Amino acid sequence: MGTYVALLRAVNLGSHARLPMARLRELIGELGYAHARTYLQSGNAVFTTPIEDAGQVAASLREALAADGVNTEVMVRTGAQVRAVAEAGHPFTAAGVEHTKLQVAFPLAPVTPQQLRGLAAPGGESALARDGEVFLHYPQGVGVSKLTTATLQRHLGTPVTCRNWKTVSALAGMC
Repeated sequence: MGTYVALLRAVNLGSHARLPMARLRELIGELGYAHARTYLQSGNAVFTTPIEDAGQVAASLREALAADGVNTEVMVRTGAQVRAVAEAGHPFTAAGVEHTKLQVAFPLAPVTPQQLRGLAAPGGESALARDGEVFLHYPQGVGVSKLTTATLQRHLGTPVTCRNWKTVSALAGMC
């Protein structure tokens, strides 16, 4: 039985793609997956399944969500992958940096460091690709950033969803 983490893109942002986490847990159970737990209200779920293909798990969850009226991308990582991200540490961690200024972008398709070349990172913002994910530092905060998720998606040519470092660490702990 493998542990997986599902990261839903752009759910429960204002009136967009409303999805109660209880319903997400139900959908996961309806797919035959077990031990579904959610974290916060932003589409983070940890669960187990005997299926060994993360892509298959993501596709089945995306289809179930669409049938339920929520059309969104679903990025799925194994529990081991999320734990490895957290255990390796955020590359922009420094004394006094708030976790809210550290993000991890989870792309639908793995990203290489070369793909970040030419990405505009204004205002001292930084992006670094490692192990397929993109680590971000927003010294002025995410809310005023010019390096938005949409900008990152356009540059990379693949959907992404971002989580702050505290959320990544909590999800790793849930695995």
